Amino acid sequence: MKAVVLAGGKGTRLRPLTFTKPKPLLPLAGEPAIARLIRKLSHEGIDEIILTTNYFANKLRTALGDGSKYGLPIHHVEEKSPLGTAGSVKNSESLIDETFVVVQGDNQFEFHLNDVVQLHRKLGALATMALVQVDNPSEYGIVEMSDGRVTRFLEKPRPEECFSNLVNAGLYVLEPEVLRLVPEGRAFDFSRNLFPIMLQSKMTLAGSRASGFWVDIGDPKSYLKASVWALDQLEPRQARTEEKIASQSDTSISEKVTLRGPVYLGSNVRIRKDAVIGPYASVGDGSEVLTGARIAFSVIYENTRIGTGAVLDRCVVGENCRIGNRVQVERHAVVGAGADLGESSRVSEESKVGPWTFVEPRSTVRGALAALEKWEERISGLLERSHVDLQLTREEAVVCGALCELGEADAQTISQAVGIPSSGIQSILFDLQEKQIANPLGNAPTMFALVREKAQPVS
Repeated sequence: MKAVVLAGGKGTRLRPLTFTKPKPLLPLAGEPAIARLIRKLSHEGIDEIILTTNYFANKLRTALGDGSKYGLPIHHVEEKSPLGTAGSVKNSESLIDETFVVVQGDNQFEFHLNDVVQLHRKLGALATMALVQVDNPSEYGIVEMSDGRVTRFLEKPRPEECFSNLVNAGLYVLEPEVLRLVPEGRAFDFSRNLFPIMLQSKMTLAGSRASGFWVDIGDPKSYLKASVWALDQLEPRQARTEEKIASQSDTSISEKVTLRGPVYLGSNVRIRKDAVIGPYASVGDGSEVLTGARIAFSVIYENTRIGTGAVLDRCVVGENCRIGNRVQVERHAVVGAGADLGESSRVSEESKVGPWTFVEPRSTVRGALAALEKWEERISGLLERSHVDLQLTREEAVVCGALCELGEADAQTISQAVGIPSSGIQSILFDLQEKQIANPLGNAPTMFALVREKAQPVS
């Protein structure tokens, strides 16, 4: 059986993390979330994957390849513009010739797919959705059923409108003929468009109650919940202990370090003395945790430095960050890629620090702080369109922001705009040229602009 995995969304509720990574590639216990999903689908009998992509499609193609490392073929079908959940499946219709599965690329679940398939066939349904019970159904599509058939459906109701806590899990079994109801080449959604049409037309839309763990990683709290679940599945470090510690090659752990499993440590991670890691902590490749730092129930991405005495509790810190000495990052806070948190600063509960943002020493972030808020989308777009896995330093991103503002400028003008010496600007511009993000203008080689900009050279 084939599965269509929907992986084209921007993941806006997970920003700032998704300005530099697509949501399906956010790590869970050191592995991209979508890789865990593909392995689960393979275990459940799926033998072919159709991956629908749009945002950061090149990164997904590079990370997953043709599927050979997962033991099943993966077809990448890129949308030139977002088509919605059902529209993206319609865009892949030529690859679909039998009963098939659709699953959201941010789902993680333990229930058995075959249970949904069996009910689908038993009822002769055209579409069957997996359903789970949740405490707060207002964030999902809610369902009312009779004898396994959906009789009523409402997408993301207001709290007072909730007539059920049984919600759409974003996993469907479908017959190919359902796609005839989906218009070609325009945005169309399963929950908002297709399922209401099916109910109005008295078509059989079934619902299969699923039990066991399920989460979509669409927001920071859900993502951290998925991280805890993934870490719980780690294998014990030694046969005679239940301690779940997983570490990759070249990891350096100093004496007097406390590891409280479950913990995942990526390759080339360095943990200095008196640090306390865990429980439920993941530290990405190339990251360093300095003396006395404490990390629990948190996810730290690659190439990030955690300063002496820093405390990170139930938070997510993106790649290439610098977390200063004695910094506190509190519950459900999120720090974007390339951010620099000055010593003794604090990111309060549920706050967000945008990518490439500097937080002043001894200051407190409440709510959202983003140095390049006006230009985050545009800079993310430059990274997205690249055919290589580009990463920007904070200084490079600041220069990109200046070029967004100025359109075109020489090194001296950029230097004045961002407060970096001209000599440093020249080096940054050279690096941005190497990354094919900024270029000198043809008739005025001392002037620079971002690639794909329409600014005309100065004559």
